[in-house]
Amino acid sequence: MKKICLLLICAAIALNACGGRPNIRDSAGGKSKPGQEVTEVVRADGMSAITNNDIIDAKKRALADAEKNAVEMTVGVYVNAATRVEKAIMVDQQILAKTNGYIKKYKILSEGREGDLYKIRIEALVKIEEVNKDLADLGLKAPPQVATTSLKIAVVIQDRIDGNNDNDGVGENALADKLINLQYKIVSTEELARATKSMQANDLANDTVQQQKVGGLLKADVLIAGYDTAAFNTDQGLGGMVSYRANIAFKVIKIKQAALIYSNSFSSGGVGTTKDSAAKESLKRAAQVAAEDLVRVLDERLRSFNFITVTVKNVADLNQLNSVIKGLQGMVEVKDAQADSFAEGTASIKVASDLANTAVIANKLPSLVKDLNIKVSNVSNAEIDAEIQ
Repeated sequence: MKKICLLLICAAIALNACGGRPNIRDSAGGKSKPGQEVTEVVRADGMSAITNNDIIDAKKRALADAEKNAVEMTVGVYVNAATRVEKAIMVDQQILAKTNGYIKKYKILSEGREGDLYKIRIEALVKIEEVNKDLADLGLKAPPQVATTSLKIAVVIQDRIDGNNDNDGVGENALADKLINLQYKIVSTEELARATKSMQANDLANDTVQQQKVGGLLKADVLIAGYDTAAFNTDQGLGGMVSYRANIAFKVIKIKQAALIYSNSFSSGGVGTTKDSAAKESLKRAAQVAAEDLVRVLDERLRSFNFITVTVKNVADLNQLNSVIKGLQGMVEVKDAQADSFAEGTASIKVASDLANTAVIANKLPSLVKDLNIKVSNVSNAEIDAEIQ
């Protein structure tokens, strides 16, 4: 009996010394205990040239290369592609240069000589919380940026004077001119006239079907629609001049997502020698005030609506998450993608897209990654929920 107990103890010691396979349940994909460092399993390859037939040195350098690649994959998941390229030197010097500090432990899956190279494959337990913290400290975790000036904007403002429609386009032109000066792409007056024929601004401001129709005709991404209304104020005490007061009310709509991203209204007065000139001066001034407000918030609001959050459940590890992100980045509709968070098998991915709505991306998710069965469970204006089955 004593011999059996002794053998069991020795076997346990031997197994502990070998280290064994990193336990996925210890990682962010599992259930970490409070205070426990957050880690994740990553499989990575490394190689090194064999010099002077020194296998030991080649193996050492191949292992270091594999560890670096494991950390680099982690960086690639949490840093968007554009930032990774732009800040390559910073990432190399500040993150990849201290690879050892991010690898908790590893297991060699395969290794050996292939011609003049020594190749090795490892399964490493990466301290993703530490990697994320250092990336954030370096300012490398900012979401991918979309140039909002590349979006095509249609401005449709119906002018009214004393209750009657005026077709000179005073308010519309004042808004459009301000946006053009800031390098936004504005649909031309001729294009607008053809697309909005027989439609009123109220239709475009409130009817999503009409918005989609006009957006398709104009290939526009954003619609600014509303009314600029002028009413007689007074002609007393102005030395023969006339005063009008105008109010402009407008909405900014992201057409493909049918999303209202901003709305506001402003008033201003105008004076002229005639009622017509005074009314149009007030229309122009009200629109100019609105334009100043609009350009202050437009870029930020457009950026916020160019992002789609894709939540994927049952993600096995960082390699699988990396495959999903690479697949998203490969879509023609996607500008860039990066993980926002990954914990207990659930990944939140921030996707930048100025070309598609969520339905288009959701339809492509099931066939996104070879050998991965992705099922979409919910789609809204800015969110997609899916799981790997």
